[in-house]
Amino acid sequence: MITGHSATYALLGHPVAHSLSPAMHNAWFAAYGVDAVYVALPVPPSAGALVDAVRTLGLAGANVTVPHKARVLEALDEVGPVAEACGAVNTIVRRDDRLLGYNTDADGFVRAWEEAGGLPGGTRAVVLGAGGAGRAVALGLARAGAHRVILLNRSARSIARLEAAAGPTTVRIAGFDAWTELVRDADVIVNALPAAGRQLVDALDTADLSPDAWWCDLNYWDSAPPGLARARARGLRTLTGHGMLLHQGALAFSRFTGIEPDPALARSVLDRTPT
Repeated sequence: MITGHSATYALLGHPVAHSLSPAMHNAWFAAYGVDAVYVALPVPPSAGALVDAVRTLGLAGANVTVPHKARVLEALDEVGPVAEACGAVNTIVRRDDRLLGYNTDADGFVRAWEEAGGLPGGTRAVVLGAGGAGRAVALGLARAGAHRVILLNRSARSIARLEAAAGPTTVRIAGFDAWTELVRDADVIVNALPAAGRQLVDALDTADLSPDAWWCDLNYWDSAPPGLARARARGLRTLTGHGMLLHQGALAFSRFTGIEPDPALARSVLDRTPT
């Protein structure tokens, strides 16, 4: 039962109507007897002071999605090392009057891929997109021992903090004109572009991909993610974004409550929740 004493958590971003996060977190709250509710609140790209809104509304915590993951960094009281390195926050936790920022996407992706049978160690990866999700995936792979991670982006941008945190893993950024050269020996392709990048992904020639490669797409709400059908038709191993959603959510829930939730419980909820 939701009362005036229930803690409120929210997903903040735009768009958020498609999100499965409320179903996932509310299932965990109910299962573990946590007096809380999780809602999705649309925050348009033009909105400023998102962190001030978290304070004003008295949210106990929040998840942050596009286009605000990088924008909130400077306004938080403290930012964890993973979020700092990839320049993106997806989880905000209130501790008394302080707001702390974390990134659970990095480890969430690695856990999802490992669960599906992937082997991040020694991987040569190509990540499509250098936004918050793409940088988090790159750092997660580096932390898991990947050999090389190349982020393909439509425009040049600095990833100096990410490169510094990658340790022995080679991490760099390139333009999409490097696609053909890079995919020949790639072990995994990760599409971290938002829905607006569909045409760009559809235009990529996948003929040179190794038959042993993986194709991963983070757009779990898309019924036909770009590139995924072609990868499957060629017999490549594939991974949708549902696994990353689940595992980053479990890590965020642990930050919120101190409880490590059972992913299987939320998986059963997600499987029967329409997008």
